Amino acid sequence: MTDIHPDDRVLVTGASGVIGVALVAELRAHGYRNVVTVSSRDCDLRREGAVSRLFRSERPQALFHLAARVYGIMGNTHHRADAYLDNVRINTNVVEAARRAQVKKVVAMGSTAMYSDSVPLPMREEDVWLGPPHPSEAPYAHAKRGMLAQLEAYREECGLDFALAISTNLFGPHDRFDERWGHVVPSLISKVHNAVEQGTELRVWGTGTPQRDFLYSADAARALRLIGEGHSGTINLASGAPVTVRVLVDTLVEVSGYKGSVSWDASMPDGQRMREYDTSRLRALGFVPRHTLQAGLTATFRWYSRHYKEARR
Repeated sequence: MTDIHPDDRVLVTGASGVIGVALVAELRAHGYRNVVTVSSRDCDLRREGAVSRLFRSERPQALFHLAARVYGIMGNTHHRADAYLDNVRINTNVVEAARRAQVKKVVAMGSTAMYSDSVPLPMREEDVWLGPPHPSEAPYAHAKRGMLAQLEAYREECGLDFALAISTNLFGPHDRFDERWGHVVPSLISKVHNAVEQGTELRVWGTGTPQRDFLYSADAARALRLIGEGHSGTINLASGAPVTVRVLVDTLVEVSGYKGSVSWDASMPDGQRMREYDTSRLRALGFVPRHTLQAGLTATFRWYSRHYKEARR
């Protein structure tokens, strides 16, 4: 196993996203003084030539690969081809460029969408290949599985060390607050904020019964640093404390101060019914979330309330 150290030259892709911003802050707070940040504005990672030039120019010793074409359940349903093709291109180009640049370790961001409904709960890393992903997110999930296959092949043939964080639902400041195509927490924060400001009814998709695991971005960033410094292979990145979507909505209503009514649109999809993850590998690194769901939602809602006019959507 190869560890990432504060004196390494570290490249972070997806640095302007919700987890990227938090990770860069986490690394710099812990003595990483040579962090190179890359966002989609800096380099189109779907283009092999652009990625090759990036790695030749920056010559990183270690890589946190967070960049992805990311949607929520509706986005993954209606943009299935883009979710697959763009992520396959991004991941293939970045991992291959890391190999050519002789990067000593890659920490890549996977997704719990990689897991099948057939996996026993709590979901364990060794079961990531067991059964097909849920149909609602299958193309995106297969692209992430493909990255894992590539990383495993490169480790076996080329000696490239890696860790792949099988990430749960992350949320926090600097997210993409897209009500139509986005992830559940940022889309709900935008909806609740609008309902508070306009005094309208809050309409929520689905039944509220699916179970999910939510992790605040600052906690996820600390976990990623610990993974880079002390783990190889797959590892679940989650809080280990799943709740129903209805509990999520109730908590967000409470922290926002919304006083109106909430209606549930059961005609909209719920997605995978149950998600619960074995976090023993992550806990073995000394990780325990420092933010409760309520604390993380409070911080994120306050940030969005201050920045909603310029927030990404």
